Amino acid sequence: MKKVFLIATFMIAGIMGLKAQEGFKFGGGIRLALPVGTFADSYSFGIGGELQGEYGFSEKFSGIITSGYTSFFGKTVDFGAPIGKIKIPAEGLIPIIVGARVYPSTQFFVGAQVGYGILTGNGSSSGAFEYRPQVGYNGSNVQVALSYDGLSKNGSTLGHIGLTGIYKFGGGSK
Repeated sequence: MKKVFLIATFMIAGIMGLKAQEGFKFGGGIRLALPVGTFADSYSFGIGGELQGEYGFSEKFSGIITSGYTSFFGKTVDFGAPIGKIKIPAEGLIPIIVGARVYPSTQFFVGAQVGYGILTGNGSSSGAFEYRPQVGYNGSNVQVALSYDGLSKNGSTLGHIGLTGIYKFGGGSK
């Protein structure tokens, strides 16, 4: 009986997942970030929130817009004598990015976004070109995306690996 129930559950979920991805949907969630490269020299990890809007042009293709805030926690860095150890203050990132996603299946997507990233540390803000390639899982109410975020300015790049969980709380489909 358990096997029949399990098979029926997967069949119903599969049929529900076949409905079109078309229309506008929006959601919000949590982002975890792990700095890489030179960014990891000064910052240990980041946590934040994101809002996302997604418009499905077809079952296989959508446009996406994302913004939010991620705070990166500074490390204590030893600069040696005579400076000594210094605690690096937190750094904030506000992404304003747009892009596209392709859905090879209803539950899997690949995409990329580009735009402007604003760094908010030390009481001032500066911006840079931001890019975010990503892969992810698309459930009925939840999306999970793994991405690389790069901020490029004057030939230098700050990067981090991000994991975002989005709860889709609004919108509809055609």
